[in-house]
Amino acid sequence: MLSLFRDAETPMASVPAMACFRRLFIQYLNKGIIPLWEDLFLELPTLDTAEGLQEIKDAFTTLTEWDFLRDILAQDATEFFFHSPTDSQLLRLSGEKKSINVGLNEDDWQLWLEIVSLRFHQNWNVQVPFSSFYAELFGKKYRLSLIHGSTSPLGKSKLMIRSLASVSHPLHSFGDTEKLADLILQKKNTLIAGSTGSGKTSLLTSLIDLVNPEEHLVVLEDTYEILSRHPHQTRLLSGDTPATSLKAYLSYSLRLSPDRIILGEMRSHEVVPFVMAMNTGHKGLMGTLHASSAPDALNRVALLFSLYGGEANLDYNKVMELICRNLEYVVFMENKKVKDIIRILGSENGVPFFESLIQETKEFF
Repeated sequence: MLSLFRDAETPMASVPAMACFRRLFIQYLNKGIIPLWEDLFLELPTLDTAEGLQEIKDAFTTLTEWDFLRDILAQDATEFFFHSPTDSQLLRLSGEKKSINVGLNEDDWQLWLEIVSLRFHQNWNVQVPFSSFYAELFGKKYRLSLIHGSTSPLGKSKLMIRSLASVSHPLHSFGDTEKLADLILQKKNTLIAGSTGSGKTSLLTSLIDLVNPEEHLVVLEDTYEILSRHPHQTRLLSGDTPATSLKAYLSYSLRLSPDRIILGEMRSHEVVPFVMAMNTGHKGLMGTLHASSAPDALNRVALLFSLYGGEANLDYNKVMELICRNLEYVVFMENKKVKDIIRILGSENGVPFFESLIQETKEFF
């Protein structure tokens, strides 16, 4: 018999002792504290075997030191999707997905995610069910996104982790990219389009490496993902006020004598100053956009411009004409590879026309 701290206490078997351990752990977490083993140990009941105590300590170590996570993140992948202990996945740069098992049981799943949120000082609960933040894990930088189980009919919380490369990927790793280097050197206004996780930002980061180091870059983002090593860059990260919006930053950037403006992602109001910057003669602009194809990206830019144009109040045909006159190329990404590159030739009655540099036939939208 192993007596831990109360001599008169009836020893407890492993299963109820483990349940007691989890209740104590939850009490600490509800106070916003990740307990130390020394503190939790003193509150444990008397156990009837040394093995039972070791089992509890192993569970504590798994929840707080995350060796299982270290092993998963060490695999060659760019994104990790933690849906449950037995139903999780990783995504490789090649676009291949692989199922993985997480070294936790169902009882500890929510506990672990609560610990993740506390360790990185996130306010994550039923009232605030979504949390996205940057963190360092085992010496590498990641973006983490927590989704609370209260949002799901199954009540299962989830964690998504995206790796932030400390160095850019070789350009050839994205497939047929021979023509892209010339676009950068010639300072062509280029948009990179694709779905979430398609590799847009990774490609943009690699293209920035080709930019003349003497140029002054202005890099604008709402989340810090473009990890450029360019020696002469001004970076602006958007906030929650009009003065710190991407739209405001684009206006400010024109006063900074930029050689290029890099926009992390176009979603709303910022599309107007971005297109207008091209129209006023700025060259070498690059940005990313969610779209289902290269031609669809043109329609999406036109739609966003029409929605957020405000006093510009141009009809759709004029908007498309403005875009096709100033945006020169669209690169479409799919599964971390360049699927298409189109050179924009112009538009007529709101219909863009272009030629594909990768596909053999000329396409019309």
